[in-house]
Amino acid sequence: MMEMETQSETIKSRFACVYGSAGEAPRVMGILKAFWPLLVICLLLGYLIRAALPFPYLSLSQLGWALILFAVIGVFLLAMGDRRLGNYLKGAKGEEWVARELAFLPATFTVFNGIRMSDGQYNFDHILLGPSGVFVVETKNWTGRVVFSEGRVRVDEKEIKHSPLQQVKGEAAELDAFLQAQGHVGVPIQSVLCFLGSTLEEPITNVNGVVVCDGVSLTDVLTGELNEPVDSAILEAIEHSLMPLVG
Repeated sequence: MMEMETQSETIKSRFACVYGSAGEAPRVMGILKAFWPLLVICLLLGYLIRAALPFPYLSLSQLGWALILFAVIGVFLLAMGDRRLGNYLKGAKGEEWVARELAFLPATFTVFNGIRMSDGQYNFDHILLGPSGVFVVETKNWTGRVVFSEGRVRVDEKEIKHSPLQQVKGEAAELDAFLQAQGHVGVPIQSVLCFLGSTLEEPITNVNGVVVCDGVSLTDVLTGELNEPVDSAILEAIEHSLMPLVG
């Protein structure tokens, strides 16, 4: 038994140190946004029951038509919610896939999954600390051909309203502000946008200062020799600053 535990610890020591859980934020948000119509429907049904009993404000005919109307609206809202939930769950699966890949990085890396600053705007999919630098990785599990043109993003010729480029840049800026507030000034942060299930023009490219890659190429991006190295003492200090954010 002791030998097995020793072997397990030896194996763990070969790979990245991982904190946090990937995919939790999109799962929770997906459930909330998908099923909030149920709360509205329950409130409306409660109102109708109160209107009918014990001294009815509505006739039986009016009550019947109102119930039919609310049933139709409820089915429509739940159908929309189910589609939203599917999109969020797909995003969560993408984050979990990337998290598994990151867990097998060398032991010189530290991975933070699914963290959020106490007063921040963004949920961070992944933050990485390693000898090759500090990275913010945003994962998109999209189906289709992704094309970047003039700062805009299109998937199968359809323009994406909320640019993932601006999103990951905003995340990097928020992390930079947090680190500066903790006394870590001038730490270079690389923004990485990783696509799963998508077709890219190139497996690795730079778009407006953001490294865009597919899932297969992500490890190469993070361990590449062209990245700006960061001193190990600085990385350790940053790790201690991020630890309180782990849920």
